[in-house]
Amino acid sequence: MRLRILRSDMNLKGKKVLVRIDANVPIAKGKAVDGVFGKVARAAVDLEWLSQKGAKVIVISHLGRPEGKRVSAYSLRPIAKRLEQLLKIPVKLSREIVGPKVLKLVEKMEDGEVLLLENIRFDAREKANAPSLAQALAQLADIYINDAFSVCHRAHASVDAITDELPSYAGPLIQNEIAILNKVIRRPQNPVILAVGGLKVRTKMPLLQRFLPKVDIVLVGGALGTAFLKAQDLPVGKSIYDAEGVPLARQLLKRWPNKIILPVDVKVAKSLRTGVKVRNVAVDEIAATDVIGDIGLETLKIFKKRIGSARTIIWNGPFGYCESKTFCKGTIDLAKAIAARTGKAVTVTGGGDTAPIVEAAKVAERYTLLSTGGGAMLAYLAGEELPGLEALKM
Repeated sequence: MRLRILRSDMNLKGKKVLVRIDANVPIAKGKAVDGVFGKVARAAVDLEWLSQKGAKVIVISHLGRPEGKRVSAYSLRPIAKRLEQLLKIPVKLSREIVGPKVLKLVEKMEDGEVLLLENIRFDAREKANAPSLAQALAQLADIYINDAFSVCHRAHASVDAITDELPSYAGPLIQNEIAILNKVIRRPQNPVILAVGGLKVRTKMPLLQRFLPKVDIVLVGGALGTAFLKAQDLPVGKSIYDAEGVPLARQLLKRWPNKIILPVDVKVAKSLRTGVKVRNVAVDEIAATDVIGDIGLETLKIFKKRIGSARTIIWNGPFGYCESKTFCKGTIDLAKAIAARTGKAVTVTGGGDTAPIVEAAKVAERYTLLSTGGGAMLAYLAGEELPGLEALKM
């Protein structure tokens, strides 16, 4: 797939550039939770480049799912503050998304200034991919850049419809992600390991169906692994799992019994509260009152041994209940084991629940690709067409 890209020698001085980024990060006590390798931090690199080129940079993003309503908890005010820290220049937040007031703000912008529009999902037309919103956004700018790979699987107005209104280009983050993912899809180095966790079998099904014929091993954990254990009629106690995904898990186990490796032991407790008493038990010894919180010690050894010989590793989804530190050790250890293979292997991971774990493990910089996308990464790897990318094809 060849995408339209902005030439580095293009004169952008005085140009009004509309940039779609992904600043959908957790907000805690009014501050954006975004590390050195976080979504906002990485987007800021390209925003800074545009600013230094003399462009008037108008930034679009979303936060959460406000469902077309103005919800104060989802305001981008913390994102504006985070961008100010990173760019070291003032970043004004427009309370409006489009309209006369925004046009006036844009008219007053000096070369190199950055304006952040309020949460695009406050406008119901965004999710509807409405041409009217795209046209209103287009009035603000001369060109459009999409640098938010994580939303490229969404046919939304600021991702898809906008490309019919302005000269449109793929940003550097998207270019880099696509280049690495294409390498994984077209020229993977064997052995290839797919490591999948999280909750829902159905969301991972397209990826599993596409890669199971190609990969050497699939390591399964987390609540996803619990569904696979249930598919083998093993006890899972009171554990959380995707009940509707159990028949799908059973089908995959029947077709690929030698490729799918499941936990042989798990860490269980009476609840998933932090600090609760934890036991390590074999998967056939899970009591009716137990809740599975993490992969077990023997499983961790088996998984790490497999990872240690891999040359291509794709990972998505935690292998434990990482909302609690008590049940995240297995995932942290696997994150470090995968990172240690980089150089000898191509290592790819991503997703809103996976990337923070990699940062917490302090190994983010060691991955070949820490994708900003979860659903988008899975969809692209599964061979699905992404509207945001289709709109940027040459």
